[in-house]
This record gives sequence, structure tokens and C-alpha cells, in this order.
Amino acid sequence: MNSQEALYKVPVPSTSFEGDAHLCANVIRFQYYRDGVLYRSGIRFAAMPATRTRAERCCRVWHLEAYDTLVEVEGSSWVEEVRADMQERWRGKWQMHHYMIYLDSAGCFEVIADSWEAIPEEPGAWE
Repeated sequence: MNSQEALYKVPVPSTSFEGDAHLCANVIRFQYYRDGVLYRSGIRFAAMPATRTRAERCCRVWHLEAYDTLVEVEGSSWVEEVRADMQERWRGKWQMHHYMIYLDSAGCFEVIADSWEAIPEEPGAWE
């Protein structure tokens, strides 16, 4: 089994999210209440050639180890598979990291991307 390196923990437990988290373009979006105020936040990925999502009922214990935490999967065979499938001129253009996070009720999001950043929380809902 591949190892996982913890990178980022969501600001509140995903059990407290207002609605389900979801992947929209290159951002995993979520929102939550704190002290009666609705906040939005998320995780943005750059140069993202591949994604996959598993519903909760399809997750294994290994996926649950990334509960509320963005991890990088080290030694990912999925990265090697995607890199091999790319046209040769694109293979070395970006770094390819396998990121994964499990969020309650939404399941497990997996992303291959060059990099990631946490979106600072802001008051208000996602549009």
C-alpha cells in the first residue's frame, strides 16, 4: 500500500459542513457555519490532468485514513498510469502529485495536480 503524507486539515470537521463538499472545476468547495456565520473555503489545484471520486459506500479503510485531511499519496501507480497515457510533449511539463481527501457524506476525492493551495475562508456561500 502507498504511504500518505498529511498536508492540510479542513478548518472544521466535515461532519459540520453545510451541505456536501463537491469538486467544481479545479476546486473542492465546502461551506460551514461558525458562530452563526456561514463561511466558504476550499482547496484549489493547479495543472490538474486527472480526478476521481468515490462515494462513501465505495471507500476502503485506506481512503478513510485521509479523513478531513488532504494527503499526498507517495509512490502512486495512478500518477505513473496517467503520465504514460499523456502525449510525450506534455509528460515533463508539470509535476504530477496524487492528492486525496475524504470528506464526510461526500466520499473521497483524488486529484493528480502540479500543486494545491488552501482557499482562505470568507463569509458567504459559494455561488
